[in-house]
Amino acid sequence: MVRRNTAMQDRMREYVRRRGGNCHLCGDPIDYDIPYYIPGTRKPNPEAFVADHDVPIDKGGRHDLSNAKAAHWRCNSKKRARLIAPIIKRSGSLQ
Repeated sequence: MVRRNTAMQDRMREYVRRRGGNCHLCGDPIDYDIPYYIPGTRKPNPEAFVADHDVPIDKGGRHDLSNAKAAHWRCNSKKRARLIAPIIKRSGSLQ
């Protein structure tokens, strides 16, 4: 597993948040104000925003701003380290 730079991860999140937009995996709108964790738990909120690596690091993608896109936690979780996520295939949103 590749060790990630947390300062770069913070920059990626802020960069993607400023750009806004819909989830690049499912196409649905993202509420950027939803907290990452469900209140009172340490369980991630499925609708929360994450900065996804468009091309996974395990597949040769870079850990930088050019490879960061907005996604829901649930969509990113389903994608894992795949180049194309099953949710994209079903939705037909991939060109």
